[in-house]
Amino acid sequence: MNSLSLFDDIVNKKKKDWNCDDLMDSASTNMSDKIPFSSILVNWSTYGGIPRNRITEFFGEPHSGKTTSAIDVCKNAIDLFKEEYEVELQALRTKASSGNKSAIAAIEDLQDSGPKKVLYIDLEHSFDSKWSSILGIDKSEISIMQPPDVFAEDILQTVQELVETGEVGLIVLDSLPSLVPKAELEKKYGERTVASLAGLLTVFCRKIVPLLTRYKCTMIFINQVRENMDNPYVVKTPGGTAPKFYASLRIQFKIGSPVDFLGNEVPQSTENPAGYIVNTKIVKQKSAPNDRKNASYFLMCKSGIRLDMDLAQLAIKRYGMIRKTAGWFTICDPKTGEILEVDGKPVKINGLAKVYEYFQTHPDYYKSVYDFIIADILDSDESETTQL
Repeated sequence: MNSLSLFDDIVNKKKKDWNCDDLMDSASTNMSDKIPFSSILVNWSTYGGIPRNRITEFFGEPHSGKTTSAIDVCKNAIDLFKEEYEVELQALRTKASSGNKSAIAAIEDLQDSGPKKVLYIDLEHSFDSKWSSILGIDKSEISIMQPPDVFAEDILQTVQELVETGEVGLIVLDSLPSLVPKAELEKKYGERTVASLAGLLTVFCRKIVPLLTRYKCTMIFINQVRENMDNPYVVKTPGGTAPKFYASLRIQFKIGSPVDFLGNEVPQSTENPAGYIVNTKIVKQKSAPNDRKNASYFLMCKSGIRLDMDLAQLAIKRYGMIRKTAGWFTICDPKTGEILEVDGKPVKINGLAKVYEYFQTHPDYYKSVYDFIIADILDSDESETTQL
């Protein structure tokens, strides 16, 4: 008993000294533990999105969809943070109505800070406001930083300071290879530096990981791939091993087949396709079971991520709630599987484009299809691991 008591005394003292009590309490709040993607299938493969208060790495070749996916997560984070702000504000108002003075003060502080903020650090100076608007981002609701020729040390120190304010909920760093350490900037052309970025990122990750949990902030590293001369079958990414080690989730992005405006695959040689299929692969997963690897979504060149295409393809090919016969599509009830009728006649649609149009003109049906599929493929207790 004495040894157990001594153990408890030491643990409790260190928790207090290290502020671990607050840390663990903050990590176990009722907030959602994921920031979702818009793509249903990518949410399925990640068990709901990227883990909060941790590091996620998106990597892939140029134009593979990683930046678009990061912007998409930013959009969903903004919406999520707004919802959480309103819930927290309402809870404090309820307490304040009963005369709780600390709640009254907390309301003022919360209203001063507002919802958690989203920060996009564009080191490549390639952030496209028009494209982000197509993806659903209101420019007034996201902070964009485009540092000029600034040392990587200064940028990473600024990131740490912003995290420690407790006001930012998501930071995207685009991209790691664009970070230039002081040792490299001060060298002349032809002079070599040895693993300066890798060492810098190792120190940064060690420091930032506990701070992300403490201050409820999530980070996305966007990374590139390099040719691996030693083993062409192993993907090599810049920045050393620290991003790989400290990331709780790593997703590789690859551009897939081009598609027409209906989402049908067309030959690679097609000029000016309407869009592409973006393929994702879970390379590392520490925040959920690691049994779901591959997913994809439709990325259209003019309209962005098309959730209705995802839904239609799933409803037709996987669930059979929209039955295809030649070029005709019969609409069924998602719950019962029975054919829907209007004036005693089955609802039949000619052409896939009309299916998308039906979704738009019948939002209740669209929602019922969405809810049914979401309930099925995001069920983390489901034992099935079939690749979609």
